[in-house]
Amino acid sequence: MLGNVAPTEFDLRFSIFGIPIRVHPLFWVVAAFMGWNPDDLKFTWIWIACVFVSILVHELGHAIMAKIFGWPPQIILYHFGGLAVYQPYSGLTTQRSIIISAAGPMAGFILFGIVWVFRYYSIRFGLWDGFSPQARGYIGLAFYDLIFINLYWGLINLAPVLPLDGGHICEDICKSVKRYRGDILALQISMVVAGGLAVYFFSQHMRYAGIMFALFGVFNFQMYQQRNRSW
Repeated sequence: MLGNVAPTEFDLRFSIFGIPIRVHPLFWVVAAFMGWNPDDLKFTWIWIACVFVSILVHELGHAIMAKIFGWPPQIILYHFGGLAVYQPYSGLTTQRSIIISAAGPMAGFILFGIVWVFRYYSIRFGLWDGFSPQARGYIGLAFYDLIFINLYWGLINLAPVLPLDGGHICEDICKSVKRYRGDILALQISMVVAGGLAVYFFSQHMRYAGIMFALFGVFNFQMYQQRNRSW
């Protein structure tokens, strides 16, 4: 992945299901930047909480599946999102690699489904009717943020662009169908898709997503050059 995730004295550390988790301080900074609302800082805090829960659930999907296969994982949340780290000492197959890559988005889609169902029935049965209009607004915002992150970010994450999960799945498939330089084919696909998505998001005035995919395109081009030189 991109970026430096070296430990700092300000890291938040805890564990879930025996999986060590470390949160780099820049994770909070970037999340706050993305959801900054100077008119009402509660909006920003709600966004940060939703991003934290959503990315943690996503990475737990990867980590739990790796643990099931017998490879002890750890999770790092940092400025580019999250990273589930594990060492497949033996028994790594294309199928297992794809399953682990897909487990993160699937965990997010499951959370999306839970949130959507809970939101639907809580509204239907008037669970929040006794709350003030302002409180109902904050609750509604939390539902919206969780649905948006886990559905739309999850779908974007499945794009065949490295280093996204969809890119790793694409790379595994390319290597299985083209054993000679399948990784180069995956990088070529990744560059084309990243460039197309960058143009699309910029055209829709979604600058953060546009910049992200433009950076992914540059990252893949650099990797493509390096691997071409190595042959």
